[in-house]
Amino acid sequence: MHHAGNIVWLVVIGLISTGVGKLALLRVNRRISCSGESIIFSTAVGFAILGYSIFTLGICQVLYAEAIYALTVLSSILSIAGWSLNRKARIRSSLPAKRAWHEKTFANEPAILLINRLCLILLAISLTVCMLLVLTPEVGKDALTYHLGVPKMFLEHHGIYFIPGNVFASYPFFSEMLYTWALSISGEVTAKGLHFTIALLILFSMWKFGRRYFPDDRFTLLSLLIFFTIPSVFQNAHVAYCDLTLAFYTFVAAYAFINWVHMKETLWIILCGVFCGIAMSVKFAGLYLPLSGCVGILWGCRHHRIPTRKAVHLFSLYILFTFIAGAPFYLKNWIMTGNPLYPLFYNIFGGKGWSEDQARYYTFFIKNLGMGRDLIDYILLPWNLSFHARVDSPIFDGLIGPVFILVLPFAITIRKTPVEIKIVWAYCLMAFLFWASSAQQIRYLIPLFPFLALMVSHTFSHYRDNKIIFTLLTIFIASGLAFNAYHIINDFKRIKPIGIFMGDEDKHAFLSRLIPSYEMLRHINTRLPENSYILTIYMKHPSYLFNRPFYSDSMFESYTIETILNRSKTPEDVRIALKERGFTHILYDISYVIGETATLSEENKALFLEFQEKHLKLVQTEEGRYFLYRFVEPERIPAS
Repeated sequence: MHHAGNIVWLVVIGLISTGVGKLALLRVNRRISCSGESIIFSTAVGFAILGYSIFTLGICQVLYAEAIYALTVLSSILSIAGWSLNRKARIRSSLPAKRAWHEKTFANEPAILLINRLCLILLAISLTVCMLLVLTPEVGKDALTYHLGVPKMFLEHHGIYFIPGNVFASYPFFSEMLYTWALSISGEVTAKGLHFTIALLILFSMWKFGRRYFPDDRFTLLSLLIFFTIPSVFQNAHVAYCDLTLAFYTFVAAYAFINWVHMKETLWIILCGVFCGIAMSVKFAGLYLPLSGCVGILWGCRHHRIPTRKAVHLFSLYILFTFIAGAPFYLKNWIMTGNPLYPLFYNIFGGKGWSEDQARYYTFFIKNLGMGRDLIDYILLPWNLSFHARVDSPIFDGLIGPVFILVLPFAITIRKTPVEIKIVWAYCLMAFLFWASSAQQIRYLIPLFPFLALMVSHTFSHYRDNKIIFTLLTIFIASGLAFNAYHIINDFKRIKPIGIFMGDEDKHAFLSRLIPSYEMLRHINTRLPENSYILTIYMKHPSYLFNRPFYSDSMFESYTIETILNRSKTPEDVRIALKERGFTHILYDISYVIGETATLSEENKALFLEFQEKHLKLVQTEEGRYFLYRFVEPERIPAS
């Protein structure tokens, strides 16, 4: 029954968002080309409106349940109006007839029909498996740290504020505003389901885009299957992350841009700007998109030989709407931390709660993701991404699989490439170069995958009549899908969602099984006084699971204690420094503090152990790994 409630809320959130978006688009008296595209662009606009509505409540410090429910009711009324008005105003296609989908079918080719049916079945199975994982409590590390942890803290504080120690809380957080809404009205499973819903929107957008601009592609369903089963995509789809939100807004921004290229209607430039702005509000990885849009608009104006005055007008509109949609989170950072790109560019802007040492460590960390930054490493990057990437590892931290590197080289030989495919290739190249020069984590490449998946199905379809190449491509694609299936099955077996879905396993048992520190956190939440203030060291900052005040360095998790130890000469100095900050307890993972993987120097280890012996008392230990201590007051010498 609880699962049914979460699913109902997801449907309600989707309907509200789409209806609000439809109303917004109707108010400017514009026409979307077909009902499917209307849903895509309306939902994107609706999510933007609702995300910024929550942001406004947070900035005004009125994130109370009553305010959020009032917003939900008001949004529902506006949504009903949007759906109603949309039914009355029959929307005509404004695309040129020669570009419209001609409903070409290939039912007379049994092999094509078989492949499409197989793709549909496998996609349905993958979506069902993913949905089962969605309906479990959240265990994703980044979700617990900040995607859900920060919204929870904002709700407890009734507004957006600077969270000391959690540098991630000052990243752009458009997705987290939607999660704040979902957490308040239903809970974490609905927040997870929201990310899964966005994955469904990407699939639907790919389908509509493929039908519109790849009308000769006989295997569009294959592109959907390839995209969704990429291990890093599948794993993202069942946790409350933000990478698929970025991928969705990137895709609809490109969709709107290509619509403008074909229709030359100003509406599409405006929507492209809005979606690019939202993309840069999701995470820093979206910052390249406005630049790509600027290049694209300049090219489009030249391609259509648009007069200079009109081109300047279009370019200005794009910049204006990108800024309106993208700037609020950066302005918030500027006001709260002094750095609009916090914590980046510390040497230029500085930043509250950050230091030169941390900035240097952060840069070092970014540069050490991947497999090197020499020329040969960049040359081998596609190969290494496909065959050497690892999950939970500095080596790209994710999995793509071999399908792109095996199939896409065949696309180079395709002649008479349509302009939309050239645009897709240009975007993918620009985005990949940006990614290669920044944080080389596979999650940050997810916005490229829908386009690359469509290119795979397009290439596969193009060589349908070449038996040798088609057979080879079939083997490559089947191998890639088998790779994906293997990792999806392992993910499912690791989480084991059936027990909690059927009610045979409770939430605490589930979390204890998947989060090693959970029993310790449960002890803290139920046994420690509410006024406790805990310093955590290398506990991975699971802020969503804490119900007691705590402090943790979200990056370089021993930074605070190391800084104190470096400045102290005696255990008493350490005690005074920690007590001045108000700490009552210390919680740490022993393996990272004084164990073999410890980051403390030998001198600091010795000082910490001496301080622990003199000024701390053991409260609880779990698995011989996690240790919780409380401060003990020094013995007072009685007056003579």
